Amino acid sequence: MDSGRVLVALQEREKWRERRARLEGRLRSVQARRRFLQREVEAVQQRLERLERLLVDVPGGRGPQELAPSRMDR
Repeated sequence: MDSGRVLVALQEREKWRERRARLEGRLRSVQARRRFLQREVEAVQQRLERLERLLVDVPGGRGPQELAPSRMDR
């Protein structure tokens, strides 16, 4: 075997290992961000539910049908 080819093969292997490690790290950070954002969405949904219950209990408050977002709100 030619030592030059072996050296190139080892360099290629190292390059792909480093690339894979970077991709795995990026994937972990994206997954962590997704978990964080999911918790934020759930917290906002809970706050909205709490506010909807308060509005329904207030005299003259809006009913659940009036709380649904309309196309004009977007």
